[in-house]
Amino acid sequence: MGKLSPPLKISLTYAFFGIMWILFSDNILIFLVQEMDTLLLIQTFKGAFYVLITTLLLYFLINRDYKKLIAKENEKFKIFQATILAVHHILNNFLNNMTLFKLEAESCDTFDKQVLEMYDEVINSAQTQIQDLSSIRELTEEKIKGAVFPK
Repeated sequence: MGKLSPPLKISLTYAFFGIMWILFSDNILIFLVQEMDTLLLIQTFKGAFYVLITTLLLYFLINRDYKKLIAKENEKFKIFQATILAVHHILNNFLNNMTLFKLEAESCDTFDKQVLEMYDEVINSAQTQIQDLSSIRELTEEKIKGAVFPK
């Protein structure tokens, strides 16, 4: 059998704890308390105690899994940032080479000036997209696409 999902583990833990409580607590009370009024009062407290204990149990189980989820999200974000830094470095090197090429082309009288203007547009657009991508703080497909693809 494969590894149980966190929601299933929490549910099974709750079910086990609840069934054990019901099976054993009533029998123990009936054995210990003979007077009906006292038995009813204790069963009311027993029910409230059960709710309190299971609330705490659920809180700790859910909180544990929530912390794991947050840690995974933080790790994803760190990987994203490292990837962006690497892409940023590669693209900046490429853009620097394009700028050097443009400077050489500008010194050539026969080079088409419209092509030089297109170079400027491409370089500026790429730099803007790199900055937009680097500024993403919430990792969603929409945010990443929005930073890179023209609107």
